[in-house]
Amino acid sequence: MAKPKLDRKTLLKNSLSVFKSRGYHGTSVNDLAAANGLLKGSIYHYFDSKKSLMLEVLIALKEHYVAKVFAKSYDEQLPPYERLRELAVRAEEIFTFEETGDFFVNIGLETMNTNPEFLAVIKEFFRDWIGSLQDLYLHVLGREEALMQAERVVAELEGSVIMMKLLGDVGYLKRTSTRVLNEYKELEKLKLKP
Repeated sequence: MAKPKLDRKTLLKNSLSVFKSRGYHGTSVNDLAAANGLLKGSIYHYFDSKKSLMLEVLIALKEHYVAKVFAKSYDEQLPPYERLRELAVRAEEIFTFEETGDFFVNIGLETMNTNPEFLAVIKEFFRDWIGSLQDLYLHVLGREEALMQAERVVAELEGSVIMMKLLGDVGYLKRTSTRVLNEYKELEKLKLKP
């Protein structure tokens, strides 16, 4: 009996899980095939190399974040503070409960000197994240200040995630999210003052 063809989304998801746990260089084509219930040679029916598979995983993950997370910052149905709060809640969920939470940073650091194609996608991810935050900060700050604030927030959140993972304390991320939201409220108040 012929095995049903594996759909691309499932293959990417299973491969992401392997890359996440073993890193790019620590993952073999055999590992990827096994995670997808394939023989080693069968993986090449889907991708011509481990590198092309990783690149598609990164692109799919970036597109997921843009569509499902960063898009919340542009939702005109909600006031800017509520959009930021939604982003913060979603970021906490991702970094705390989803295995992909710190994937871009880990793979970026591991491969930045060996795989410029990966780094290009990872940079796009961070530019999109910063851009979504900058859009929210434009409601309370000028263009340059909004960009600097967005960059600072992303850096603080990433640092909090590292501390949370290393020390096993989700409080680092929660405290950063709370501080970011409180600072935004204060900026809104200042903007409203005559």
